[in-house]
Amino acid sequence: MRVVFHGGRIVTAGPDGVIENGILIVDDGRIGEVGAAGEIEVPGTDAQLIDLEGQTAIPGLIDLHGHVCGFTAAETAEGINPKTVTDSVIRATLNCHGAISNGITTVREVGSRHEGIFNISRAVERGDLLGPRIFACGNAISMTGGHGHTSVSVEVDGPDAVRWAARQQLKNGAQFIKVMASGGAGGVTERLTDCQMTFEELSAASEEAHAKGKHVAAHATAPASIINALNAGANTIEHGVIVDDEAVAKFLETDAVYVPTLEIYNRIATYASDQYPPHYPARAREAVQYHRESFQKAMAAGVKIGAGTDSGNHRWFLGDLALELALMVEYGLDPLQALLTATRNAAEVMDLQEEIGTLEKGKSADVVVVEGNPLDQISALREVTVVMKGGQTLPI
Repeated sequence: MRVVFHGGRIVTAGPDGVIENGILIVDDGRIGEVGAAGEIEVPGTDAQLIDLEGQTAIPGLIDLHGHVCGFTAAETAEGINPKTVTDSVIRATLNCHGAISNGITTVREVGSRHEGIFNISRAVERGDLLGPRIFACGNAISMTGGHGHTSVSVEVDGPDAVRWAARQQLKNGAQFIKVMASGGAGGVTERLTDCQMTFEELSAASEEAHAKGKHVAAHATAPASIINALNAGANTIEHGVIVDDEAVAKFLETDAVYVPTLEIYNRIATYASDQYPPHYPARAREAVQYHRESFQKAMAAGVKIGAGTDSGNHRWFLGDLALELALMVEYGLDPLQALLTATRNAAEVMDLQEEIGTLEKGKSADVVVVEGNPLDQISALREVTVVMKGGQTLPI
């Protein structure tokens, strides 16, 4: 069915910018026309009309750092083995609903317990499971005892073993490769400043991914690990809690994208002290102290930023991308630029910019409608009224 959005604001995130009193026509799952009222002929009575009065249409949101199958910090810290496939599917179903309900139509899945994530992704693609597109890496790759080794990572040592692990994920269906280049806040014995995986190991992963036309995401939390990962060919840096001038220069030199995941550290530090072992919120509080300054340094230098939440665990289901963008605005990004981190920039990270990320003619009709104007108040992104993915209006 043809659908016509009319009578309100359209933020295209593309060349047309912001269109007041705009019209957007969806035909056969694709964006047919988008422009100002009076410039586009509105179809006849066969079209479904969606009135945008007092509302704003934006591209479907993209979360660059999610865990669709979920995991718990307590499980990770205590060294409990991954849960069953059944539990993961149940968690994934809840996370997929949370994402769609909050206007997220695409998720980059940055680490799963098992290869079942590819089955879940295919189930969404077939329409058997309601959810966002899932762009998955499978298992992350870590050194023995490295970050995520009790949950989402496969442990390997040496460049040849890393090559095997990367090839295995690509064989399973990985759309990118994730490596753990540093420690993190979760593990009892690791620190944010720890470098994990050698340059040679990281390079081996990048070579395998790039040979297949795939990108590499690197968990890296401090300058030494960030620079090591970027020198080895990583395309995105996840978290980047501590970013110094040398790291910023390396971002700019390599044209890598910074996915800071600001909100997750803030949440753990502020809201979750009774949910985790004592070391975890303590480390999160330490991270928050550095993270704001790091984000502002990168922002001021013109480093490209992508939005990701690191959500999907037992306490916070996928869907809180609006909180991440609100924190970016609080730290100095203007609302439109914040929105671009979760639309156009994010699509470019996944090399999907010809398909999603902006509201342009010919692209997949991923359209989200929110009450009010997120360019005035970014919190408007929490007031989702319509979610369309690929031209299909989904229940929220």
